[in-house]
Amino acid sequence: MSDGKKNVGQSCWTTPDASAAPDPGASRDAKREAKRRAVLQAGARLFNDHGYEQTSLEDIAAALKITKRTIYYYVESKEDILFGCHLLGLDFLGQTMAQSQDESLPVVDRIALLVRGYCFWVSTDLGATIAMVREQSLSPARRAALRASKAEVDFLLRDLISQGVAEGSLQPCDPRLVAAAVFGALNWIPHWNRVADPVPPEAIAAQYLQLIFTGMAAPLP
Repeated sequence: MSDGKKNVGQSCWTTPDASAAPDPGASRDAKREAKRRAVLQAGARLFNDHGYEQTSLEDIAAALKITKRTIYYYVESKEDILFGCHLLGLDFLGQTMAQSQDESLPVVDRIALLVRGYCFWVSTDLGATIAMVREQSLSPARRAALRASKAEVDFLLRDLISQGVAEGSLQPCDPRLVAAAVFGALNWIPHWNRVADPVPPEAIAAQYLQLIFTGMAAPLP
């Protein structure tokens, strides 16, 4: 800066997600949102790697090379960061859910879209917080909101399975139990795949879809 002072809130933002870095040509609001997302990204990564309880605001500030005081300009608390991570991640998942509701596609293709999108989502830092961080870390109101959002995707998969069974493309089954099995497998991905050499999400999705449809697909006439 021209006066020789260092404003860490504007000059020291580092994040593993380049898309979260502020654009020098963006508006003030856009720059603020980009910096807020950088805080969420850093928080998500540290929560997943070290645990929510073990991660402090000081740790997140250090990861971004800013001060703890600067963080409070973008979020109110550590819980605010966690809930923001969930909302940002669920926004991405919502796009996948919208695609899977395209009734012009066969049901099995719509299920594949949902499973593949969920697999990619839960493999990101933001998506992994859903599986890695306990809901009890949130306030009761925020916990209820998170559960409602998670229930939407669960009911969507159940509905798609029910449609597949009704049209004969899937074998008769209990959609509730099948959906629970599918999401149980998908939510476990970040627990075993956050390693130095992770399996690419597209490879995981391909294998999981093969297993799902091998067990669910109705035999050809």
